[in-house]
Amino acid sequence: MPLDPALVGHETATQTGVITAEDVRQFADAIGDSNPIFRDPAAAQLAGYAAIPTPPTFITRFRVSFAEAGLDPEHSQVLHGEQEYTYIRPLVVGESLAARHRVASIRQSARAGGMAIMTLEQLVDSASGERVATGKSIVIVRDTPPDGKAPAATAGSGGSGSGGKSQATPQGEAIPSLVKHVTQEQIDAYADASGDHNPIHINPEAARAVGLDGTIAHGMLSMAFLGQVVTDWLTARNASGGWLARLRVRFQAMARPGDTLTCQGALGEVKDGRQRLELWIDNQHGERLTTGDADAVLGV
Repeated sequence: MPLDPALVGHETATQTGVITAEDVRQFADAIGDSNPIFRDPAAAQLAGYAAIPTPPTFITRFRVSFAEAGLDPEHSQVLHGEQEYTYIRPLVVGESLAARHRVASIRQSARAGGMAIMTLEQLVDSASGERVATGKSIVIVRDTPPDGKAPAATAGSGGSGSGGKSQATPQGEAIPSLVKHVTQEQIDAYADASGDHNPIHINPEAARAVGLDGTIAHGMLSMAFLGQVVTDWLTARNASGGWLARLRVRFQAMARPGDTLTCQGALGEVKDGRQRLELWIDNQHGERLTTGDADAVLGV
């Protein structure tokens, strides 16, 4: 069933919250990020932050349900295809935030099956009403088959299929990579830290019921890994004041418990004091699961 064009412009209720040191620590622990700037005020200040900063994808904690966005979760499959966050400045512990989501666009495919592409914006403001961050999600919405059983690409999978393809390595000077060994325990911890308890991530029986061979990792967990690649590089530069201003990823395939992910980055051009980076994640089979890019403000 085609999506109603009248949904464009629809906004969800505003969510509010205060960034706490405990929430930041829990999020950093869940993604396996041991950078001291996310735990130690002195380390954060030495790196140029006013207080302990949030990891780059922390605002995913301000979640919106599919139903609130105007979708019918009982009769639709929703696949997260792309995610982007842009920050006006770093977000730090002690700040009060207000976040809402807005349906920015809907593009209905002419192909059979009722597929549509929806763009959801996340608008994050400070207590004073200053816009401090924006998010953009591109989701693919399809009608559920008559038997109600979704294929492997399903809501929250963070990928278009069970296996990625080998791809060429982006050009540019490489920055230190991260190797992540995905476990179900980490997936469960991320579900708690992010608030995303979609059963396909934490319940093997529920995952198999929609056509998967077991649970899969959140696509946003992979995005958090790439955010860590950049923040680790910025911290290692020993330049005060560097921070991640923009991060975008495209989810191409799924990660599962037991996978070993190599998270990598390469430097691009520097423009107006901002470093462009190309980012990607390959699994142990050399399959490309996630690609992306980022802009980092360079410290001095």
